[in-house]
Amino acid sequence: MPTPLHPMLFLTGLLVLTASAFATIPAGNTLEIVIGNGPHAGTYKPPTDAVICLHAKRQQRYSAAWKDFDAHDAKAIAEAGINVSNPDEAGAKHGEVRIAFGDPDKKPTVYSVDQAPLTLTKTGKGAEITFQGKTKEGIQLRVIAKCSDIEEM
Repeated sequence: MPTPLHPMLFLTGLLVLTASAFATIPAGNTLEIVIGNGPHAGTYKPPTDAVICLHAKRQQRYSAAWKDFDAHDAKAIAEAGINVSNPDEAGAKHGEVRIAFGDPDKKPTVYSVDQAPLTLTKTGKGAEITFQGKTKEGIQLRVIAKCSDIEEM
């Protein structure tokens, strides 16, 4: 008959297994926004635990987005998103970029580009979406989304 395992050894083993499992969890999704000129010039990096990446196959969209639901400061970034249209088709990629500052209930400052040329690089179970260009008002934007935790629909 095997010797019963001491409860403390059992708990120690569980802690080691749990710690090693967390060590292999991906770092999360990241979104980096660089605004090159204008009143909101600067680099913005939303918290990785709040960046959502989504691959909606039926809707033919691949997106990375972040939103601050408590945004009130006119100079603070309130939301950012980058969307790729037809991500599973071969060829050049296009989509939309949208970055908003300030309270959405008041008149926020919005930088957006539609039908923007984008780069989508899929790597294993993740992807990177990049955009570099400017709005029709001449605001220079660079957006880099790195997705390792993707919601598949």
